[in-house]
Amino acid sequence: MTRIDELAAWADEHDFSEEIARATPRHNVAKEEVMISSSIRLPKSLMDQVRAQARAANVPTTALMRQWILDRLDSDPAEAVVAVVDLQRLIAERAHPAEAA
Repeated sequence: MTRIDELAAWADEHDFSEEIARATPRHNVAKEEVMISSSIRLPKSLMDQVRAQARAANVPTTALMRQWILDRLDSDPAEAVVAVVDLQRLIAERAHPAEAA
């Protein structure tokens, strides 16, 4: 039996509840400030663009993405920017509504 096997066997049989009860956190972090990881799927071309912008800003890619999300959440919907193409599409749909089938 190797030393690792011995340690694994000991850990499997040991009760850590007292140690856990006595433990104190190294950092005081409010529950709402605990960082969690999330995964999203993005096309490679889009992720390459995000990485390029992060490099240009000299910040980590995930920090830039997090800032973009925070900026969007903090923005006032009444002051939202709308893409011209979306406005053109809306105007065209209103001017020539599709006929009911």
